[in-house]
Amino acid sequence: MPSVRVLALGFLAAFCLAFPARAHDYWLEFSPLSPAAGGALALSLWVGEDFTAEAQKAMERRRLVSLRQITALGELDLLAQARDGAAPFLDLRLGGAGGYLFGLERDASHIELKPLKFNRYLRHEGLGAAFAERKRAGERWQPGRERYTRYLKSFVQVGDPVDGVSTRVLGHRLELVPDRDLAAVRPGDRLGVQLQFLGEPLAGATVEAFARGRDGRVVAQAATTDADGRARFTVAASGPWLLRAVHMRRCAGCKDADWESFWSSYGFAVR
Repeated sequence: MPSVRVLALGFLAAFCLAFPARAHDYWLEFSPLSPAAGGALALSLWVGEDFTAEAQKAMERRRLVSLRQITALGELDLLAQARDGAAPFLDLRLGGAGGYLFGLERDASHIELKPLKFNRYLRHEGLGAAFAERKRAGERWQPGRERYTRYLKSFVQVGDPVDGVSTRVLGHRLELVPDRDLAAVRPGDRLGVQLQFLGEPLAGATVEAFARGRDGRVVAQAATTDADGRARFTVAASGPWLLRAVHMRRCAGCKDADWESFWSSYGFAVR
């Protein structure tokens, strides 16, 4: 079983003085946390670090590749309903009780960082294999040119039915898939999640889980995926949760990047 370390985010302050901040995360949040059947739901896009929001992002329709809603009854394409420049970017009227899984894919972006900053970023994100490859290839003192893509998921439970929707695989290139239905997860439970890359389990990757309390304080856990791509966490409290992971590899055939990274996040609420 992979080891899990529990962190108080305030403890990271001194660490962050020595290293640059991690790359910004994007995630989906929904309101209210416990919507009723037939009720309204607002979906918003946030940017920040360690599940601590810095800003709510207005939707850029041109950046969307796909936006889907999955229920036990089927799949709905929501791309045309996303409001360009709006925050929240989507207001919905929910149907009946059950699970609602939302999946958003953004197009690829590019960034170039100075050598030391890129090296520190790789180590800080647990991307040791990429750092070792840069060192082996004599690229340690060259700028880091990166292409990155984001895949966001969010699960909303309405009422009591446990229908397995939260465990659906959406086919994102990097995807977090819970081992059990999130609708049935309660404080004190153990939650397993599988990290998949191109549809296959990804071993040796870091997955982080963040829980935000009513006072806004965020507590984090981190685990390394086993040979089957699985990581396990303790569900210590109710409220909003976020899972996140990143994977990087050589960008084969890319003219404007040497590396490509894939970012996955999965937001949900524990009742």
